[in-house]
Amino acid sequence: MKNRKGFCFINILLQISLILLLLSFGFIYFKKLIEREELIRAKTEIYEVFTTYGIKAHNSRTNYEVKLDYLKKNITISQMSVIDKEIIHLPQNLKYITIFDKQTQEKFNAKITSHGNITPSFSIYIFDYNDIAQYRISFYGFDLIKYMQINVYRNINDTTPKYNTILNFHNKWTTTNPKWKEE
Repeated sequence: MKNRKGFCFINILLQISLILLLLSFGFIYFKKLIEREELIRAKTEIYEVFTTYGIKAHNSRTNYEVKLDYLKKNITISQMSVIDKEIIHLPQNLKYITIFDKQTQEKFNAKITSHGNITPSFSIYIFDYNDIAQYRISFYGFDLIKYMQINVYRNINDTTPKYNTILNFHNKWTTTNPKWKEE
């Protein structure tokens, strides 16, 4: 009878440990799923804000100012620096940084001209929960064609672009980097 009680106790411990193991794997999977969704949402919102207001500026011949504030995690679009047209809230758990003039910027102002162009040209990096850059969105304004170009690059398997060292990574950036893919 004593052997049977020990066997039941071990059986219960095994079942509890198996359930806890499955729950921990489920939690890790769920956290990664949320992180991936937030990264895609941030990339899409940033891209769509600039393309939408670039088209609106071109059609209505109006200038827009875009204020990027990564401390508050929002993007504010205003008309003639006075009237706030729209405020976009970015996912709070991610980090963002703008690179302009070989410096990192946590607050940055850009202007969408009446031709739909952008001034100045700059890049935005979006970082995951581990502070590794997962997206690079580059904005280029061309006076000749008077319209902005946006290039989006996704990190395939590069662990070197960290939040604290992104400036060094940016200065060595090439579009032929095999660890990054243009979307």
